[in-house]
Amino acid sequence: MLKETEPPLDPVFKSSVRELRWILVIWFIHFIWVLGYCYTFGYPDTEQPLSTVLGMPSWVFWGVFAPWITATAISIWFALTQIEDHALTDSCVVMEKNPATDKGNPDHEQ
Repeated sequence: MLKETEPPLDPVFKSSVRELRWILVIWFIHFIWVLGYCYTFGYPDTEQPLSTVLGMPSWVFWGVFAPWITATAISIWFALTQIEDHALTDSCVVMEKNPATDKGNPDHEQ
């Protein structure tokens, strides 16, 4: 029995998956940072005075504000340098050129 070969992946799809991985990694790192830092330092001892940074409790500054700023900076860098622009092809035109590849389409007449 012959094994069917899978069609090659569209470059737009491959690029989108790469960009998705970047975004998920950035999000996950900052998610762990926020949860871990705020959980650890969000409930300080009542015996110690509350320290502030720029008028905010230090745990809010380092646990919420700092990761927010770094995530924004990384996202701007990513958007400006890593995201690629691709020309999109019209799938109808591609299907008209090769109707044999239109096997699961109910509009396709055989």
